[in-house]
Amino acid sequence: MIRSTCLVALFTLAIPGSSFAASKEQQEMQRDIAQLQDQVRLLQSGFDQKMATLQTLVEQALDAGNKANTSVSVLSSNVTQTLTRELGDTLRPVAGLSSRVDNLSNDSSEIKNSLADLNTQMNRLQQQLTDINNALKVIQSPAAAPPPSNTNSDAGPGGFGTGPATVAPSAQQLYSNAANDFASGKADLAAQDWAEFLRYYPDDPFASEAQFQLGQIHLSQMKYSQAEKDFDAVLERYPENKVTPNALFGKGAALQGQGKTDAAIAQWKLAARKYPKSEGGKQAAQQLRAFGVSAAVPPPPRKKE
Repeated sequence: MIRSTCLVALFTLAIPGSSFAASKEQQEMQRDIAQLQDQVRLLQSGFDQKMATLQTLVEQALDAGNKANTSVSVLSSNVTQTLTRELGDTLRPVAGLSSRVDNLSNDSSEIKNSLADLNTQMNRLQQQLTDINNALKVIQSPAAAPPPSNTNSDAGPGGFGTGPATVAPSAQQLYSNAANDFASGKADLAAQDWAEFLRYYPDDPFASEAQFQLGQIHLSQMKYSQAEKDFDAVLERYPENKVTPNALFGKGAALQGQGKTDAAIAQWKLAARKYPKSEGGKQAAQQLRAFGVSAAVPPPPRKKE
């Protein structure tokens, strides 16, 4: 009985202490919560200020960008107007050539062909100068002895007539006539004179040049097939002659005139590689560049080990 009374008393004393401890913890917790709320409010306030500042900076940047774009647009417009005006003033004197330039720019192959024609014309002019010089040399050289008669003095129709002997003109006379006719623009007469020169004097020192001139005349007359044969005759009958590089170049031009571009390029490559310092070799290299082809010799293939 006494023990029960003591336990009741102890339990009664313990209850107020527990209540007091619980109340203190609640107070500390409320204080911590209040501090956290204050910190959150401070962070929120700082964040709002920074966001407002950032928004202001962004608006200023956008405004500056818009102004810069406006300035660039105005400057671009002014530059465009100035360039248009200056180009108009510059191109006005050549307005009549604009259509031709447009046509050439739209067709690169036509440009290449125009360059090839120009090179051919330049080569023809240079060859004419060479022919004039050769003609002067022939005129200044001593006259060659006349060859024996080509027909029997008693030969007539069928070889048994009694007509007089036919004597061929001298090599100097025939070559001079051909050179003079060619220089004066009488290409057909010059071709006849050179053909006659070759018929009578195929082994003359100037025979290779006469044969080459025939090819040049036929090439200028766009008789490309005949020009090819003439240049072939130079290369076959008079190999390694001073006109050989020019004959190779001329044969390439004749082949190109017939639409045989691959064969023409092969001739030009041969001229450019074998005679790089000659006039014909240089012209061949120029033609190859116009067609976008290199004249360099490719390296030999490596041997498999």
